Amino acid sequence: MQALVVVVLVTLFGLLAVAVGSMAQASAADQVMMQRLGPALTSLERLQGAYVDQETGLRGYLLSGDEGFLEPLTAAEPTIAAEQRLLGSVVPEMAGSLAAVVAAHDDWWTDAAQPLIDLRRAGDAAQASTLSAQGAGKDRFDVLRQRIDALRTQIRGEADEVATDAASAHRRLVGVLTAVAVLGVALGVGAVRLQRRWVLAPLDRLGDDVAAVARGDFAHPIRDDGLRELATVGRGVATMRDRLTAHADETARTERLHARVDQAERMADTLRGDVIVELSSLALTLTALAGRHPRAAAELHAVVRRLDHAVAAIRKAIFGSPTPARPPS
Repeated sequence: MQALVVVVLVTLFGLLAVAVGSMAQASAADQVMMQRLGPALTSLERLQGAYVDQETGLRGYLLSGDEGFLEPLTAAEPTIAAEQRLLGSVVPEMAGSLAAVVAAHDDWWTDAAQPLIDLRRAGDAAQASTLSAQGAGKDRFDVLRQRIDALRTQIRGEADEVATDAASAHRRLVGVLTAVAVLGVALGVGAVRLQRRWVLAPLDRLGDDVAAVARGDFAHPIRDDGLRELATVGRGVATMRDRLTAHADETARTERLHARVDQAERMADTLRGDVIVELSSLALTLTALAGRHPRAAAELHAVVRRLDHAVAAIRKAIFGSPTPARPPS
């Protein structure tokens, strides 16, 4: 079980490490999108809008000569400067493409917009219209649009890569979390089965064995299967059962010995109080009878000797030491 726990923990920590890495990658990608590439695309759209406002105002002024159409050119300048600074800070790695956009705008303004405005203000509307019709401003503004599109494509390409990395990290995170969930379910099911097989079932069997012994079936075996700890408990219970059985047997033997001793003492008291006295009295009677009948004295003295030997044997059995037979009188 320890090895299984170690394997599961190592696997779990490995999956969690992958999950943390995926979360960090996804979070970093999201931060890049929110703090750099998203603002860069928004700023580029505002910058292009300011450029278009200037170009539209220029065309309106060339057609009408109304100075009011030049207001967008002046109003767009702070926006253009601010957005160029913002792009330079959020996508510094694209400084070359941004410099190409700025250069294209400067060329449009210096070589097309400003000369056309000067001609119109000088009253040479025909020359200004001719140059405008020849595409003096449009060609340079098309170059500006192309460079803006190139910068947008570059930003969107990086954004797509970041989005792909983020999506991959999210998929990997989902996969890892799914694997963790599956591992958790498998671990739970496996733990329940292993607990039932290695803990609950052996514990139930051990309880049944102990209950059988408690009911008096001391010969019932105590099983020591299952986990090492349960096996140790089973062996301990078996040892305790054996010692209690041995103690009970010893107690029974002691009680039987005491009973035999008590019985022997009762028999000894009986023999001492009744049999020995009676035999001694009988020997004395036969001795007296031999004295009154000399002809039967030999036979009577033989009987008396046998009685004396019997009394001596009884005394030896009772007191442990023989008592010499009384010589016949």
